[in-house]
Amino acid sequence: MAFDSLTEKLQNVFKNLRSKGRLTEDDVKEALKEIKRALLAADVNFKVVKDFIKSVQERAIGQDVMNGLNPGQMVIKIVNEELINLMGSETTEIKLQPGKAITVIMMAGLQGAGKTTTTAKLAGKFKLKGKKPLLVACDVYRPAAIKQLEINAEKQGVEMFSMGDKNKPADIAKAAVEHAAKNGNNIVILDTAGRLHVDEDMMAELQETLDTLDYKCWYYETAKEAGSTHAPETIPLKKIPAKYRKTRRRLHNED
Repeated sequence: MAFDSLTEKLQNVFKNLRSKGRLTEDDVKEALKEIKRALLAADVNFKVVKDFIKSVQERAIGQDVMNGLNPGQMVIKIVNEELINLMGSETTEIKLQPGKAITVIMMAGLQGAGKTTTTAKLAGKFKLKGKKPLLVACDVYRPAAIKQLEINAEKQGVEMFSMGDKNKPADIAKAAVEHAAKNGNNIVILDTAGRLHVDEDMMAELQETLDTLDYKCWYYETAKEAGSTHAPETIPLKKIPAKYRKTRRRLHNED
């Protein structure tokens, strides 16, 4: 798994730093090179890595650190602090839609990042807050991904929606939102397949899923205002917002 590998590489760097009684500037620079390679291998954005390494180096290469009683541990402390700053030092709550409106959360990221487990934990957290979450199996590629989500859903005591692995993720997402609207689920959490940002086909699939979700949210808001679930279907294609037309054509086979 990507993050397991990153953790192991960082631990090896830290172990090497702790083993040195004294540190030279070259020792620190070599350690930072290894950290840089580890972060890039984990698909962290190059500019983010560059800025991170620069921040650590500016703090780590100084008289107070190099001449300290335990310079290796001081460098490790600096790396940890900068990692916290990079990831965000404050907890931010997920903004939910008001009332009975459906909030849709899409979990996306690298293979092996822990999306499926985190998806279920999020659902469990929302359930404790009185919400009615729906887990959606949109990973149609990884073997046993759907079964893993099912097991985690059972552990959390939350509902799961699946259409197997023969349908497109966008179509599964659409059906899941429709299911949620009919069954009173006010939070829909999509567990998607792991992907790299450089994989154009997989990123296009993600965009198609997002476009479908945006359209369905507009659909239900429009239906709510009109007082009829079928009202949006009667709106001529040229009269609906331009950003939804392509998705409408695809979903309804309109020319």
